[in-house]
Amino acid sequence: MFTLGADVERLAWGIELAKKTRRDAGLDPDAIAFGAYVNLGCHTDIGAARGLVRGGLTTFARFSVMHGKANGPVSAQDRAQLETLVTNYDMNAHTRGDSRQAGTLADDFVDRFAIVGTPDRCIERLRALAALGLDKVAISGGMRGASAEDAAVSKKLVAEQVLAGMRLS
Repeated sequence: MFTLGADVERLAWGIELAKKTRRDAGLDPDAIAFGAYVNLGCHTDIGAARGLVRGGLTTFARFSVMHGKANGPVSAQDRAQLETLVTNYDMNAHTRGDSRQAGTLADDFVDRFAIVGTPDRCIERLRALAALGLDKVAISGGMRGASAEDAAVSKKLVAEQVLAGMRLS
């Protein structure tokens, strides 16, 4: 299970690294299942969708930089974003959408590292992850400090539209 965000390039890197490690160890690189933890905020209002995932995304993104430097493929802009996140991380507000660290995440970073938007956009992003060969995706939605009303909307949209849309693929 990867915590590399919902960025296809980063997940493809993780999958290839795991397969290479297995090959190097004399193991079958295809005899392993892959999954990813992703933050998903489904809402017709993109600001509300982003607000739902910010707290959880800080936790997942922090894993990519918690040892002092960003791991995996990241742009210079994302590297700076990750470093800002880790230097502003307050464990007393861990996972909170209204935390100092959540406030450091730029919208474009949230859009790449999480899955946010309308049901159609969420389905599109989830299908891109499925195309990588992931066997499992664990979805994290609205966290503490996020709007309960927006979380209820997201839960309903995911249950009624996103999951149904994924079954059709």
